Amino acid sequence: MDFATYTRLGFTTLTEEQFKNQYNDAKLLIDNLTNDYYVTYDVSDDLSSDVPFLVYRATQYQKAIAYQCEFAVASGASTIYEQKADNLKTVSVGRTSLSTDGNSISDATYGNTGVVTTAVDLLARTGLLYRGVRAW
Repeated sequence: MDFATYTRLGFTTLTEEQFKNQYNDAKLLIDNLTNDYYVTYDVSDDLSSDVPFLVYRATQYQKAIAYQCEFAVASGASTIYEQKADNLKTVSVGRTSLSTDGNSISDATYGNTGVVTTAVDLLARTGLLYRGVRAW
């Protein structure tokens, strides 16, 4: 995915430099969440498919990366390590948790993945988050 695709999808928040700086980390997080589906398969094949669902799935994947890039710039944390460093303001002992900042990055991300919940919502209906076992 390049900056032209980012803007074609309707995203305008980031500059080309910001997008390029965040793209690799965002793609790594999204690929980890999707079990490297589009590392194994070529996203351009799905984008050019005659099957509408395949085009939809690939487009949602690209949008998820775009949202992750925007989140990384807005939060100032593009990697899980940086996100965890931001959350050091929270202390948990047993079932008791104390936080000095109610606007923690972890409130905006899905579990321990580091992926912004908006991106997860986009991928949820595509089958890319499925973790079942193949029948064959």
